[in-house]
Amino acid sequence: MKNKTLKAEMWDRMQFLFRSFYDRMVHLKLYYNGKIDEATLKSAVVYMVERAPVLHSSFQTAAIKPYWKEEDYTADDIVTFTKSGNAEADSDEFLSQSIAYDNRVQIKIAVFEQEDKSVLAVLVNHMCMDGGDFKYFMARLCENYNDIRRGQYAKLDMKSGSRGFEQVYTKLSGRDLKKARGLYKNVSKNKDKVPFPWSEPSDSDKNRIEKREIDAERFALMRDTAKSLGLTVNDAVMAITVRTLYELCGVEKNSPLTVSCAIDLRRHIDGGGAYGGITNHTAWLACRTPVSGESMRDTVINVARAMRGHKRDRFIGLYSLPLLKLAYTIFPQNVAEFAIRLGYDNPLLAVSNIGRLGDDKLVFDGTQLTGGFMSGATKYKPYFLMSATTLLGKMTLSTSMRGNEKDVETVRRYFDIFERNLAEFIKLA
Repeated sequence: MKNKTLKAEMWDRMQFLFRSFYDRMVHLKLYYNGKIDEATLKSAVVYMVERAPVLHSSFQTAAIKPYWKEEDYTADDIVTFTKSGNAEADSDEFLSQSIAYDNRVQIKIAVFEQEDKSVLAVLVNHMCMDGGDFKYFMARLCENYNDIRRGQYAKLDMKSGSRGFEQVYTKLSGRDLKKARGLYKNVSKNKDKVPFPWSEPSDSDKNRIEKREIDAERFALMRDTAKSLGLTVNDAVMAITVRTLYELCGVEKNSPLTVSCAIDLRRHIDGGGAYGGITNHTAWLACRTPVSGESMRDTVINVARAMRGHKRDRFIGLYSLPLLKLAYTIFPQNVAEFAIRLGYDNPLLAVSNIGRLGDDKLVFDGTQLTGGFMSGATKYKPYFLMSATTLLGKMTLSTSMRGNEKDVETVRRYFDIFERNLAEFIKLA
């Protein structure tokens, strides 16, 4: 019997185009006291993957119109359990790999057991879903696991449906809808070509994740300070990041700097994306500050003004989508990629505040969640992406990178400066 095929949606194809910039993976690591039951986890995973067939499909790179082809698979193709003497190192090694776009499955889950503790590591192809739906997937996986353990099979659930980008127009109507569908403006152009100070590419470069944890006390102070200033946590993260990059990248205080910020387009979707299939609904906005200013307060004001301009736009994040749709509609795949590359600037410096992972949503029955984080794709030089997630009251900053030991030192210096600027931000309360 011939395997079924699935449409390659616009964002699937864009993420495939981004293969030149990063490895297309999204990464997750969770820490537990206790053991996760292997048979139950595999049952829950298979239930969900069957309802999200893109996760057991291979991407077919046809010259005219690429597509997904559903593949046969087993639970063992996705889930592995390993007794480990060093679960942290083994899970890091697992997360350093990439899933080939033409692989039979597009998600891999590994559990590393060390004494009475477990580390769960998950890799998923960004072509299939973004951080928003990855959070949904993991919360649903834990809930389904727990329902299976309790014998409550009727409660098992996994959203399915359209994966198309045009869901972002479902909250619009009339003139607004017409205008949104005509937003052909290319907003990816970056006037400030400031790269992260990576070393030159070398044979010693390899995929790795560097992270820094902001403890619960400091995160609470940051959140409260932001609130007292009329800012969101994301505004605070952006302001601290911008000031940090001014210093680390050697940008003059009176010069402009652009740092791109990920934006969840589910704000434009009726139901917030709860009813469609797992997919990508993330765009980027450019936060451009004309100057850094002398003090942290100056930087906060400049960043807040830049972010406020975007927030006031009811079409935030929707620019360029009609342009991308047009390219993929009228051109064959190879020509569309060429045309998009000519006009698209991948952000040199970017922040993705993935947000709260959900303390109570990520617990497997019989275990205690003790920590974890999610990190975006592994960027290739000269690009830099910092991801931020919160769990159990703590914020974890991370960057997935391809680099060497010198680059690790640079990233650690970045985190040191970030923490220093965080302390200055907290003093603004």
